[in-house]
Amino acid sequence: MTGSDVGVFAAFGALMGLMFIICIVMYVLFSLGLYTLAGRRNIENPWLAWIPVVQFYTMGEVIGPVKIADYNIDKPGLYLLLGMVGCMVLSQIPVLGIIFTLATAVLSFGAFYYLFKRYTTDNTPMLYTILSLVTFGFLGAIFVFMIRNNEDLNKGSSAAV
Repeated sequence: MTGSDVGVFAAFGALMGLMFIICIVMYVLFSLGLYTLAGRRNIENPWLAWIPVVQFYTMGEVIGPVKIADYNIDKPGLYLLLGMVGCMVLSQIPVLGIIFTLATAVLSFGAFYYLFKRYTTDNTPMLYTILSLVTFGFLGAIFVFMIRNNEDLNKGSSAAV
């Protein structure tokens, strides 16, 4: 192994370490923001926001209830969690996996949109959702943290499509 190989491996290791730290910071920001939103809405077990994957349940409960077309969804947390877990499991199927991977992305960014719509005004929900999509969710974590103390704009009503 030459000196340049060691340098390449060191640079790669440093990059991986930096990415790991950034991911931990994004996880903490997202979980803390979601935990705060759940606590402010008096949702049972807001600590579930700290458990990966299960945090989609908390996110759905913070979003809900939701009206999509003619359907009222009173407990979107359960449906969001089941949808995400189902799509994640089905995305492991060869060939069809890409479809379910895209469905997982659509479901998660749709959930982000409804969350931002509940706590921000005007065109901000769409802007936050697009920026979250473009940055593969990194800015989504920051935006959830930023809106954690915003007032619920749909208090007393359900979010409608």
